[in-house]
Formats: sequence, C-alpha cells, structure tokens
Amino acid sequence: MKNLIIILIVIFGSFNLSAQEFKYGFVNADKILQEMPEIASANKELEAYIKPINDYINSKNIEYKKKLEEFTKSKESLSDFLKKEKENELNKLQADLRQFQLNAQKEIGQKKTELYQKAIIKLKKAIASVAKENGYRFIIDNSNGQLLYSEKRDNVEALVKKKLGIKT
Repeated sequence: MKNLIIILIVIFGSFNLSAQEFKYGFVNADKILQEMPEIASANKELEAYIKPINDYINSKNIEYKKKLEEFTKSKESLSDFLKKEKENELNKLQADLRQFQLNAQKEIGQKKTELYQKAIIKLKKAIASVAKENGYRFIIDNSNGQLLYSEKRDNVEALVKKKLGIKT
C-alpha cells in the first residue's frame, strides 16, 4: 500500500495538474527522530526503566539454572513422585519466566511509545509546517514509504466512493 502511494505520487507528479506546480518531498523520519534531543532523553529514561526488569529476568534465570543443576545431580536418588514434583516445579518456573519476558517486552514497547510520543508529535508538526511554508503537497518518509503529510484537497476518497456506488 505504501509503495502504491509513492507510485501514484510520482505518476501524478509528472503531470502538470491545472497548470499548477505539484511539489512533493521526502525525509528520513527515523533518522531525524534519532537526532532529536527529546529522543536521547527518552532513551535514557527507557534504559533506566528496562534495567530493573533485566535484573529481575537475570536473577530468575540464575535461580532456574541452579534448581535445574540441583535436580540433575540428585534426580537418580529421588523417588518417582519427587522426581515428577521437581520436574513440574522446573517447568512452572520456566513457563513463568517466559510469560514474564513476554509481558515485559509488551510493557517496554508501551513505555517506549509513551516516551517517544512528544518527539513524534513535534516532528510531525515540523514536517507539516515545512510543507505548508514551501508549497509541498506531499511529504513521504523515504525510509519506509509512509505518507507523512498531504494536502486535504488531494483526498479523493469521496470520488472513489462515488465511483464504487457507495453513498456517503
């Protein structure tokens, strides 16, 4: 879909629409974002947020490995009942650790989104401002083909719906 947008912009950009110049531009939004001081600050805060989570995961990994090692050494001398009980305990520890890691990844992703939000909004406003000030009708992120800015007058949704017989 993103590539289709770029292709359409290039095709329409090559036509002289109503004797009006059709300007479009591109940026690498990811690169700009990483150069913003707000992101450096957010990254530091994110690292501080992640450290105790990683410490906890590491301690649980050590605990699991220690119990596994103890079980491996003593398993020959255990009754079947105790063997099964210890195996269940190890399996539960391992499953709990995996679940914690999945939850932690999700939580870290949400925290990153939260911390980056102000910088992303600032970047979008700057892109829109540059586009308006310099007469650009479209701004594309060349790192991923995402359309970052477009003029409202270029929205052809109503025309497409009409063509498809969809009443609005």
